[in-house]
Amino acid sequence: MKSTFARIVVSVAITGAGIAGCSKDNGPVSPSSSPQVSLAATFSKSLAGTALMKSFGTFAVDSLRIDSAIVVLQRIKFESHIDTVSVDSTGANSGDDDREANITFRGPFVLHVRDTASINFASQALPAGTYDGIKFKVHRLQSGENHEDSDEHNGRPMPNLDPSVYGSSITVWGAVKKNGAWVSFTLAYDGELEFKIKGNFVVSAATSTIDIALNFNMALWFKDPFSGQLLDPTDTSSATRQLFKQAIRRSFELGRGGRDSNHDGHPDD
Repeated sequence: MKSTFARIVVSVAITGAGIAGCSKDNGPVSPSSSPQVSLAATFSKSLAGTALMKSFGTFAVDSLRIDSAIVVLQRIKFESHIDTVSVDSTGANSGDDDREANITFRGPFVLHVRDTASINFASQALPAGTYDGIKFKVHRLQSGENHEDSDEHNGRPMPNLDPSVYGSSITVWGAVKKNGAWVSFTLAYDGELEFKIKGNFVVSAATSTIDIALNFNMALWFKDPFSGQLLDPTDTSSATRQLFKQAIRRSFELGRGGRDSNHDGHPDD
């Protein structure tokens, strides 16, 4: 039986405004003005050609269904020289560099994934310039931590978060089919890691609106990065938890991003 997963597509809409530039080393090429940047996320459910094999063993997983998810992002930074940018993949909660202050969406941003509709979750002025990538952080949300909520950005009442979300950076609700029976699961990932994505993220002061799309394959979260088999989110063993961590890291590292001139939710190239 085929498995059902989700592909993450994040689109960014940019409109005009104005403030200061940023540092010479890490700043944009042409920081003459600062358009207002509005970020929106669209999550579409599609296998998108991802091959996933049934797992084997005592509790074999035949297929998996994702019903909803929450993803927490922080410190989304547009970079002008992405190849020279380092990221923290150790899980340490490091502070921001002062030089990043003008071009960082600080967050944290709580993104509610329920369907394939576009999700607005942040807005900030960004200096116009030539950016060739972004750096962002998957963030572990703490109870009582001030955050921006995508429901509030989309005109919904800000919800009382499920207590299981706190202490996690990604929470997924769904079900797995094991030995012919569907079993509900909640997967809570508590990793706090930085990633970077290359692409054409040019922000032009002469253009009133710019769309930028980021694509991540959510199906890879449940794929053993070594064997290609389905991972069982109801398996709480340390070995399986480690595989989930590696699979989630691989998913974000393989993300794509760039300008979306035709507004189809995908990078132009």
